[in-house]
Amino acid sequence: MNSLINKTLITLLLLCPVQARAAEEAENTASAAAPGMDMAKLYEVERSSAGNLPLDSQLRKLLPADTVVLTMEVGEQRFHALRQEANREDAVGGLLLVPDPAIGPAWVNQVEALRFDLAQKGWLTLALEPPASERPSLPERTLPVMQPINAGSAGASGAVPSDSAQPTPAADTAQETNAEPPAPFAERFSERMDLVLEQLRSEPLEPLVVISFGRATPWTIDYLLSHPELDLALVMIDPLPDSAPDAPVLTTLLESLGDMRIVDIYHAPLPGYPRAAPDARIRKDLARREGLANYLQSPVSGSFTGWNDEMPWLTAKVRGLIKAGILAPIAEEQEEAAAAAPAPGQNQPGARPIN
Repeated sequence: MNSLINKTLITLLLLCPVQARAAEEAENTASAAAPGMDMAKLYEVERSSAGNLPLDSQLRKLLPADTVVLTMEVGEQRFHALRQEANREDAVGGLLLVPDPAIGPAWVNQVEALRFDLAQKGWLTLALEPPASERPSLPERTLPVMQPINAGSAGASGAVPSDSAQPTPAADTAQETNAEPPAPFAERFSERMDLVLEQLRSEPLEPLVVISFGRATPWTIDYLLSHPELDLALVMIDPLPDSAPDAPVLTTLLESLGDMRIVDIYHAPLPGYPRAAPDARIRKDLARREGLANYLQSPVSGSFTGWNDEMPWLTAKVRGLIKAGILAPIAEEQEEAAAAAPAPGQNQPGARPIN
């Protein structure tokens, strides 16, 4: 009897590590099965009914517990913003992340690594859900619609839920016929930017930096040029021209940037966009011709493989360039201003004290 019990215990002890390894392999397999989008799919996918606003409670389940999901309303728009507090008492500054408007519900994937990791490095981050882009609808859906969202640093994964089930093509047609046409994209984009920046600027955060992705870049620059009083710095990640009829032209906008602090980060090669390297050279040459003293460009080594929950190399790259291209120059200017200011009680040359 004792021999039987001993054999049973030994068997259980041997099975435990096997089961643990199996669970770990299953978890790794699930992570590997999470969407690893190539750039061709990432930047060609069109927004569709799958991009309906997800329920707040379901979005919260997909994100880290300390991510604040803000539901914002302005005019006829209702959208989300993801707020991540800095992990220190005095934040380094504020970061607004503006995803590419053409990737639909995958906007959460695009910002997840940067918004979370930079918050762990002392920044307060706020990620904006972009408005749906204005592009002619396809007569037949031939491109994939990216519904899945990685759960971010929480480690889970799942599909972005929508407020309703996907309608049939007939229902789509009926809804499009009855629905009022949306306001122009520029107007909707500007309204959302106004609202999220109002929240960021309500706190004593300096500096404030906007990080734009892909085709959000021309719209972001156009907005910043229209609001010079905001005095914001800009980080562009893989800036792309927007093919929408009323979209601002990226190269034309760059000519007007003046003293704005700009960091230009790009992947080359960039799958799905063969002009990434030539376009980057054009932007750099244009910055030199226009005398943009505060323009800094740097490529990301290696090929782009998709937006993942953890992208430590990209986070380190962005942090380093923000420090070199934005924080360091601001600190130098502050030191120069402090050195030029007269010391307390010191009179200006030629001035006499008044008795």
